[in-house]
Amino acid sequence: MPTTAIILCGGAGERMQGLDKPLHPLLGQPLLEHVLKQLQPQIEAVVIVANRQHETYATYGLPVVDDGIYKGRGPLAGIAAGLAASNTDWALCTPGDAPLLPPDLLQRLQHALQRDSADLAVVNDGTGRQPLCCLLPRRLLPDLQDYLDNGGDAPRRWQARYRVAEADCSDWPHWAWSLNTPEEWAAAEQQLRQRKDLT
Repeated sequence: MPTTAIILCGGAGERMQGLDKPLHPLLGQPLLEHVLKQLQPQIEAVVIVANRQHETYATYGLPVVDDGIYKGRGPLAGIAAGLAASNTDWALCTPGDAPLLPPDLLQRLQHALQRDSADLAVVNDGTGRQPLCCLLPRRLLPDLQDYLDNGGDAPRRWQARYRVAEADCSDWPHWAWSLNTPEEWAAAEQQLRQRKDLT
């Protein structure tokens, strides 16, 4: 299953005073670099979806697109833009502010997808679904665009139109999937430093 990673960097960072989180340093490196380090060994290609600082994101030598006509409609707009820019049949979507993704994330999602004969697979972090961390086929793009065209913008509601498999990632830290506040950022930095010291 050749797969493209769609990294969603289009958020406004409202809970972080407008900070462009993927470009903000975490342990001395932009958070995006931590995401790429975990994802690139698992996939064939990467598309970055960003609505700000295109020039900076472009320095990573990867395709960068914005939300296009759906700008301002939330993360589903980014998923649609990423799918449109992808050249593979499958896409692995992740937030751009996820500081510690499992090195076998794609494998976990593929296993869940095949186990349940599902249309798409999402991460379950032990407390519930992480809808923005998902594996889905590019063939769903027309339906996603139709959903957006008709005013929809809720990832969970759109995904509920399909058979969804859940990949158990409860063994992974809850904070690994997204950093939304300065407190979460500080906690993740501390715990990542501890992990680094132990390796």
